[in-house]
Amino acid sequence: MIHYKFTTTFLLILAGISLKAQYTGNNYVVIQANSTPEQVVEIAAGVTPSQRQLNWQEMEMTAFIHFTVNTYYNQEWGQGTEDPKKFNPTEFDARQWVQTCREAGLKCIIMTAKHHDGFCLWPSKYTDHSIAASPWRDGKGDLVKDVSDECRRQGLKFGVYLSPWDRHEKSYGTDGYNEHFRNQLTELLTNYGRIDEVWFDGACGEGPNGKKQVYDWESYYKVIRRLQPQAVIAIMGPDVRWVGTESGYGRETEWSVVPFETSDQGMIAASSQQKAETEGFRPPGDMTDFDLGSREKIAKAKTLIWYPSEVDVSIRPGWFWHESENDRVKTPEKLLDIYFSSVGRNSLLLLNIPPDTRGLIHENDIKSLHVWRKAIDDIFSKNLADGAEIRVLKGGNPNAVKNLLDKNNASHWTTEGQPEAVLEFDLPKSQTFDVLMLSENIRVGQRIEKFRLSAFIGGEWKNITEGTTVGYKRLLRFPVITTSKVRLEILASRLNPAIAEFGLYKLIPEVKAIPSAAAFTDSTSVTLISDDKNADIFYTLDGTEPGKTSTPYRHPILLKESTTIRFIGFSPDGRQNFERKSYYYKTKYAITFTNAPDSRYDGGGPLGLIDGVRGSLDHADGKWSGFNGTDMVVTIDMDKVQHIKTIAAGFLQSTKSWIFPPSKIDFEISADGVNFKQVGSVILEQPNNDVESVLKAATEVNAEARFVRVKATNHGLLPDWHPGHGEPAWLFCDEIVIE
Repeated sequence: MIHYKFTTTFLLILAGISLKAQYTGNNYVVIQANSTPEQVVEIAAGVTPSQRQLNWQEMEMTAFIHFTVNTYYNQEWGQGTEDPKKFNPTEFDARQWVQTCREAGLKCIIMTAKHHDGFCLWPSKYTDHSIAASPWRDGKGDLVKDVSDECRRQGLKFGVYLSPWDRHEKSYGTDGYNEHFRNQLTELLTNYGRIDEVWFDGACGEGPNGKKQVYDWESYYKVIRRLQPQAVIAIMGPDVRWVGTESGYGRETEWSVVPFETSDQGMIAASSQQKAETEGFRPPGDMTDFDLGSREKIAKAKTLIWYPSEVDVSIRPGWFWHESENDRVKTPEKLLDIYFSSVGRNSLLLLNIPPDTRGLIHENDIKSLHVWRKAIDDIFSKNLADGAEIRVLKGGNPNAVKNLLDKNNASHWTTEGQPEAVLEFDLPKSQTFDVLMLSENIRVGQRIEKFRLSAFIGGEWKNITEGTTVGYKRLLRFPVITTSKVRLEILASRLNPAIAEFGLYKLIPEVKAIPSAAAFTDSTSVTLISDDKNADIFYTLDGTEPGKTSTPYRHPILLKESTTIRFIGFSPDGRQNFERKSYYYKTKYAITFTNAPDSRYDGGGPLGLIDGVRGSLDHADGKWSGFNGTDMVVTIDMDKVQHIKTIAAGFLQSTKSWIFPPSKIDFEISADGVNFKQVGSVILEQPNNDVESVLKAATEVNAEARFVRVKATNHGLLPDWHPGHGEPAWLFCDEIVIE
């Protein structure tokens, strides 16, 4: 039997009054052995973040800076044998780093003070493998100090990443290394002012002596809690967990309250989840499942902790800068999608921005960050629900509904004790929107399990979107609607929900080219349209960046040669869409499908498979031909018999989007288009976890032919490990190259 004491604080919770002044946190609880699943759910509703975890969550977005001697060796992982004399960022500018991050809306910079190679960006007295041995500033520089000082000047928080794995340090793999690591950790935590985050990964490989290290994690935590008690410890630590993928995408159902199981209950009760000065935390086991905190997962838990998710991703393919990736910086559109899928899914986004060999953040990265930030500001600058009259249709308690629109996540509205609620919002006028924002007051706990948004359209209520967890922030996008009345339904909750904020927003205007890309044999006509009928569209055909001084779009564009169209739209209120590029390729080839691709993913038409433009990791970029549950069989007529050296085809695997590579690809050739001969076959390994990449299948031919046929066998049904198991997989192809 569980007894609850109805304190003044609890009564304030029911009333929806702000708890900011009284907040202390309750981020772990040991569950009695005889607790029922229903009682465990009630307990879970009361688990809340510590003050340091709350401060961390409210940052929403932070920056990772990967910069070390690796940058000068053009590599991701160093061996520990790199020459410090190669490290010389002659144009290093801490002001530029911090300003770039600040203007992008990133609230903290986490420096890679030491990566796996062991090279230290500060003059550590415990190693000779540091910037003190480099020519930079004659060995008298301290990059950690410069960046930490500049963060304070510009109002950003500062954190450090100190790799436990050290491929240079001779004591690595021995008991003495733990003391060495604590010494270096102490240097960072005592010489550089306030530290707000200490970031560890679990990398543990061989050192110079061929041995692996047994890390004394608990002693590391002691040092941090003693020297910087306000700092969160991530990812191999008690405060913040890794989301489980480096793609930038979090779970659609993300619980911050999760089970924490070890054999030693006493150790948990005294763990560093409890107080800043305590010790004894053991990193949990696998935290990468699709479901970590549902009722089923916590039903038999012995301990529950507040353990929020961090989503890390790099703005480039690599974590360190590589010149070859200067044209592969994530686009503002991709970054915005990541924002919605990380911050908008109850996680914090940790975005890596690696400086180049000059010691500067590259201009391509800065440009993408600026456009991305403007898009976020344009979208969320005005809550279209402001001024709404709010009625409580279910849940009672008409008090404090104003808190839903007060832009304060420390206040909230709640029901009179029941887990379900229906709120109706009468907007001051008809509004057009396509984004829902919900927020819970996590000072009270994370409680909402399922919700739905409906709109009054055409004289009836229509479901618009729905979701599961909310947490600190939930963002959902949906097809644009126009209405003056919406309903929010809380369909399931752990105890009474505590809704902090409600918002309706409009995405930035979108301009599309129709067709989005195409290959053609004679000529083709391209139409540019915007979802904002008042937007002005401008375009270029010469490869230059479009702007308001470019050619204004007035009528369809007739193309007779291979051309790239770059275009952008501006709304009267100053909001602008992302610049888009569409490619049009003139060819004599013809192509036919045995099974047509899905109309939503037609690759710009049949010739899109041979238009010379490859699809990106974004499956919705208009370049991919997608087949849902069916094989791809495509035949290419090259107009005349030619000598063929090789045939290659590209395929996307993006398992989060249910896209799997084909299990088999067969290549065939023919002189007459009737009698085909197989010239190659490729088997692709099927993924068994979350992956995202573009794969290439190729075969040598060295034969004469006019026709080429490519057969790709669909993966079939999604496997048991996938959340959509049993549903048909997608197959995405682009580009087929014949040489």
